Amino acid sequence: MLRIIPNDGILGATIEGFDANVPMDEAIFGTILAALGRYGVLRFPNQDLAPPALKAFSERFGEIQGGIGEKRKSDVPEVGVLSNVRENGELIGLPDAGQDWHTDMSYRDVMGFVNVLYGVKVPRRDGRVLGGTEFADMHAAYDGTLIRKAVIELSLKTGKGLLKLSDDDFRDA
Repeated sequence: MLRIIPNDGILGATIEGFDANVPMDEAIFGTILAALGRYGVLRFPNQDLAPPALKAFSERFGEIQGGIGEKRKSDVPEVGVLSNVRENGELIGLPDAGQDWHTDMSYRDVMGFVNVLYGVKVPRRDGRVLGGTEFADMHAAYDGTLIRKAVIELSLKTGKGLLKLSDDDFRDA
């Protein structure tokens, strides 16, 4: 049974009772898509996915966009591997991808709908996860900043119709 458990913060939920190896019917996909729209970031714990299954799951959300110039270490070229692990003296993936702050694929003319990340072995030190993948709720950032007030003021000066705002949009400004 699929269960959606919201995180304590304003962003994210955990999906339990879901196996990404099994093709999704439209009802399950619709539930997951609605949860993505509501919570922004979804976590699917306890998955064991081979690259073809990860690709199939990811493709349900749209076309997979590979990175520019990435060297792929997978039988499934749409699945990138980030790793500093060596096997037989050779790195099994890209060892330094994403080391600096970045927004995935933001350089594309058309950005992808979602990013699907699958952690196989996440490094830890003293019981704490290393690394720093973070997500930001830009709706909450917009609502909580002066940007919203500036947009409202500008729209008042230039006419509400230009930005297609209604009187309700100005009540709590």
